[in-house]
Amino acid sequence: MSGRKPFQKNGTIPEYNIALVGQLGVGKSALTVKYITRRFIMEYDPDIEDTYTKHEWVDNMEFAVHVMDTCDKPDSDSTRYLRWADAFMVVYSITDRSSFEAARRYLDLISQYQKASQREVPVALVGNKIELERYRQISKADGTGLASEYDASFFETTAAEDYEFVEEIFHAVVHEIQRHRGERQGIFQPLFISEERFQIAGRSRPKSPKISLEKKDDKNPSKKNPTSFKLFNKSFKIFN
Repeated sequence: MSGRKPFQKNGTIPEYNIALVGQLGVGKSALTVKYITRRFIMEYDPDIEDTYTKHEWVDNMEFAVHVMDTCDKPDSDSTRYLRWADAFMVVYSITDRSSFEAARRYLDLISQYQKASQREVPVALVGNKIELERYRQISKADGTGLASEYDASFFETTAAEDYEFVEEIFHAVVHEIQRHRGERQGIFQPLFISEERFQIAGRSRPKSPKISLEKKDDKNPSKKNPTSFKLFNKSFKIFN
């Protein structure tokens, strides 16, 4: 027997809905797939919106994370994710000023909806593509300032390199959902993320190897228990 006992509530494991929003091309799909599969991919249909489920075991406790990779179109109704989400990740590219302005509009949309509905959920502002530091247009101070205006947490990351850079953000958001719900803590240790953890300047980080589309055995398994995931209908080119 494994001895694993899932943290259950009303007979079911905890479930957390996270919606990623942002301008087209900021890397929402890349971040989503990195978290779900640990892979970085570049070929996908940016016009398709889909939801993914990942089951995780951390500290002998099971939980499910549902991630909505949104795609807003001129005629789309934003209430589909505003009502659904337990938390939001508002994503912009540090190399694209227009995406930063779009992030502000999303933060304002979420803020207005929460005030009107009297339903508050955690929000994280995420500056993506820090592997392209030399093309940076949005400073970290700009990102921190915008996040503070909307009482949002702030991260900078990249889907192109180490998986942990993305995993820690999703886990931080889940932790905030737990805290907001007043759930029993214990799935995660207290999370402290130093500024250097998500900063390229002044730090040498190993580049991620080129990923083959063939599934390979993990020669360095994580200390955590294995995770499982489900993908639904998305036209990502991941497996043969």
